[in-house]
Amino acid sequence: MAHQIKEFARRTPQHHHFQHYNKVSQELLGCVKSELRKRGAVAYNMWLPETRFLPHLLHKDEHIMGSVYGKYKNGRGVLIATDQRVLFLDKKPLFMHVDELTYMIIGGVTFTRTLVIGYVTVHSRLGDYTLRTFNIKNAANFVDYIETKCLQQAEPKEEKFDFVT
Repeated sequence: MAHQIKEFARRTPQHHHFQHYNKVSQELLGCVKSELRKRGAVAYNMWLPETRFLPHLLHKDEHIMGSVYGKYKNGRGVLIATDQRVLFLDKKPLFMHVDELTYMIIGGVTFTRTLVIGYVTVHSRLGDYTLRTFNIKNAANFVDYIETKCLQQAEPKEEKFDFVT
């Protein structure tokens, strides 16, 4: 049976939209979990499928600066702010939804707190991403980083001219 599967895989062309994700090394997964913990993620978040899949989405030189795990209208997901972009990830056994947002298309972020529940909404040109979370500290760190990054994008850069006289 195993021989037949290998033969089928060899004969079947792999399309560009099909991507097989190999198993992630424990060292790389440990680094991702360490960055998440430093930013306020709790132990429960480390066991979620989104956390285990996150190393597949990150670039080699990309670092996690904030995260929000929580519920949204279609289930459970996570918003991850890195130093380069914002990722929305919802991973289930037979389904995965990933959106990538650059800081240039993010218009702002809203954080609302009612008792022990926090609501984080990232407003972008692609639409709004709202998560309900119980980890207020993690949500506040995420919102602070997004606001800082959006302000940096909004500042006009000074043009430098070299005048030859």
